[in-house]
Amino acid sequence: MKRGWLYLSIFALVSWVLLAELYPTLVPGIGETLAFYPKAGWNLVIVSTLLTLYHSLAGFFIAFALVGLSILLSLYSEELKAFFSALNVFLQSVSVLVWTIIFIMIFGVTSPIAPILVTAMAAFPALLSAGISSSENLLSKYCPLVVLVKPSKLQLYRHFIVPGTLPEMVSASRIALGIALRISVVAEAFGSAGGIGYQLVYSYDLGLKDGVFAWALLLIALMITLDQLILRRLEQWVRRWYW
Repeated sequence: MKRGWLYLSIFALVSWVLLAELYPTLVPGIGETLAFYPKAGWNLVIVSTLLTLYHSLAGFFIAFALVGLSILLSLYSEELKAFFSALNVFLQSVSVLVWTIIFIMIFGVTSPIAPILVTAMAAFPALLSAGISSSENLLSKYCPLVVLVKPSKLQLYRHFIVPGTLPEMVSASRIALGIALRISVVAEAFGSAGGIGYQLVYSYDLGLKDGVFAWALLLIALMITLDQLILRRLEQWVRRWYW
């Protein structure tokens, strides 16, 4: 695993240096890109990073809460279960661009609500698919026990569904949070007063190639750091706890 990251880093650095040599007017060098951060100001870098994290995490937790509510309601009615399955397919068929334009029209260009809701709409299907499939597998596996104990719907949800689907939900959260980070940047680019996506487009509009590469590099570093240092370890810990 570590060797894979080493090979990838070498490949990326060599590719970057070659492209900067071949297209010096389009691709900035590594030193030029890194020099952009102090030039732009560390305060702006930190504030933009925190704002993107806020949009991503807020959208992710909204989606996570809605998935939990959807699974709970599905226990009470087969009709609701069919509705949420259809809703999942519908949401997966709607482009992020459509959500972005709709929410910007409703809440305005500078509102933080638009990127948060776009992120939630993008993360929701990934979480709901995992939640529905894992809860169905769990109920099928423990069907005799459920029939014997006869818990209420709320007890079934609290004592069977939530702990039983936790490993799958943590794995899905790793994917969904990655989606949330990528999508929040797109939403910020179209309608936000700050964040990494906004700064990316702002640098592009001003023709700052070092700025475009610097903000893109920051986003990649942020996603890899979150995934490898937090989400992957959380997933491994949960799976060790269960098996």
